[in-house]
Amino acid sequence: MNMIHQFERVKKINRMIKSAKTGSPKEFADELGISESHFYRYIEELQEMGIPILYSRSRKTYYYENNSELSLSYSLKLISDEGAKEIIGGFKIVPSLLFFESGGV
Repeated sequence: MNMIHQFERVKKINRMIKSAKTGSPKEFADELGISESHFYRYIEELQEMGIPILYSRSRKTYYYENNSELSLSYSLKLISDEGAKEIIGGFKIVPSLLFFESGGV
């Protein structure tokens, strides 16, 4: 599943930033197996969500401002059509697989 793969990539980004040993943007992107431009899109999206990610040229690493920490988790749950209607206020979802994501700084 692509969404799980994306989420796992964000978790890896988080682990690497927390370790403060990401290397240059190019090295970070290579470690993630993505292009540098794709990597920059990930960082921009996380920053737009309010996650304070900065880069130190002298240390050659990304880091969280003010020692912030990102907490990530997800849950997959198969639910019935009736359960889906309750969750989303009566609208029908097909297929009945919902992806819940939570996280914060």
